[in-house]
Amino acid sequence: MAKKISAPAKTAIKKTAEKKPAAKSGLKVLIDYPRAQEVVRPGHYSIRLTASGASQMQLRVDGREWLECRESLSHYWHDWAPQPGRSIIKARARAGKGRWSAVTEREVVVKPEEAVFVG
Repeated sequence: MAKKISAPAKTAIKKTAEKKPAAKSGLKVLIDYPRAQEVVRPGHYSIRLTASGASQMQLRVDGREWLECRESLSHYWHDWAPQPGRSIIKARARAGKGRWSAVTEREVVVKPEEAVFVG
C-alpha cells in the first residue's frame, strides 16, 4: 500500500523544487579578433569569436540588435562593415537551447589610414 503524503509535506516538496537554481552554462566567451587595443580600418572586418562547447553565438555592435554568427573552423564569425569612430562589440554564447552566457565586450577604434604623400 502506498504511503500518503500530507498536504504540508507536498507544499514543502514543491517549494524545494521551485527554488532549485538554474544550471549555469559555464561557457567562456572570447572575442579573438579584433584584439584589445587593435585599430581597425573602415570597410570590411571579420570578427572572430570563441566559446568552447557553444552551439550558438551572437554579437551586437553599439547596442543594436543581436546578430547570429556563423560557425567555421572551431570558431564563430561575423562580417562587419566598420565606420570611423569607436564601437563596442558584445558577444554571447549558449550550449544547446540553454540560457545565454554572460556577455563579454570590447571597445574598438575604427580609424582610416592616413594618407602618405610622396613628393
